[in-house]
Amino acid sequence: MTVNKPLTYALLLATALGLAACEKTPEDKMESAKESVSEAMENLGNAAEETGEAIEQKTNEALGNEPTTGEKIENAADDAANALEDAGNKAKDVVDGE
Repeated sequence: MTVNKPLTYALLLATALGLAACEKTPEDKMESAKESVSEAMENLGNAAEETGEAIEQKTNEALGNEPTTGEKIENAADDAANALEDAGNKAKDVVDGE
């Protein structure tokens, strides 16, 4: 067993040196930390926005302000009619030379 100890020590030393060579510099560590903080802040902002939207939706549902399917269809039809009217007016202006 005494023969294996020097080999084990050599492997441990090689592993330690290999890990030490891969260690990040302080600048790399700071940059990595900045990126992590930036990502965390962005995720926090997204979560806050989604929470606000969910609260607004639940409030509208609770108060009965959420539009029904029929109202949504009616609003979509109104938007389409307005778009067609605008397109027709533009075409008329082009034909009239305005």
